[in-house]
Amino acid sequence: MKLTHSWKKLCCLVVAAASISGMALAASPQATYEEAARNMAAHPQGSYTLKLGLKMPFIGEGAIVNNIDVQERPFVIQSQAKTTGFAATTLQKAPEGKAYAVQNGKKLDVYYNHEGDDKSWEKKSYDLKDSKPLADYLTASHNVLAGVKTVTAAGGNDYNVVFDAAHIYNPADQALWKKNGMTDEQIRVTAKVLQGLQQCGDLSTVVTIDPATKRISRISLPLTDQLRSLALTLVDEYGRSDADKAVAQSFIKLSEVSLTIDCTALPQGATLTVPEKVIKAAK
Repeated sequence: MKLTHSWKKLCCLVVAAASISGMALAASPQATYEEAARNMAAHPQGSYTLKLGLKMPFIGEGAIVNNIDVQERPFVIQSQAKTTGFAATTLQKAPEGKAYAVQNGKKLDVYYNHEGDDKSWEKKSYDLKDSKPLADYLTASHNVLAGVKTVTAAGGNDYNVVFDAAHIYNPADQALWKKNGMTDEQIRVTAKVLQGLQQCGDLSTVVTIDPATKRISRISLPLTDQLRSLALTLVDEYGRSDADKAVAQSFIKLSEVSLTIDCTALPQGATLTVPEKVIKAAK
């Protein structure tokens, strides 16, 4: 009996030691998030669905949904936006916005269409530093923790990630804005907007990480305070009269906004290209 008891005691000690060792070796929430964010930054190829949910008094609920596919080699981005709910009738200028971006040597060609058909395409080209494939500039050396204040476990594969509001605006940034061609008026309004966002406090998000791929699969964040601040600042700047401002401000303060970003892999064997009919139709 004593021998049996000793073996049981020894087994319990071994199990306890193994459990403690496993806990010690398990990655911290911050390390888990950093690895996933670094993988996303170094290899952004995938499908992203951005959903901006809107809830407004007397109008109801709606959403702006943007599906974005990113291919690293050759570098191609395909984007399609759509609206649902009240947004589908309110935002009539962009019912089914589509866009493509493709590297063409030392240029990035962007094709876009806000009319929802295959005839009204426009094109803009932007100069690149060189003709080196854009994917070659993607590395795992990004400081993905820049602006991150805390990362804590939220249960399952979810993590609470808080971004420090102090990083939203720095007065020293104005010199760079001016260098990039912004006017004094644009700098003043931009600074006012960013200061307002900063005053909303730290930004809290819930990030879901797929343990199999070690990549981010979803980001969820409430943006009500931030969008209210942005809208109220713009109303204050560009509102026509005090009465109009008062009505708009009351309306905005009762509205709610949220954003979710779902991230998945591109379909197996999929190859993104700009359709020939788009290239031919582009002005």
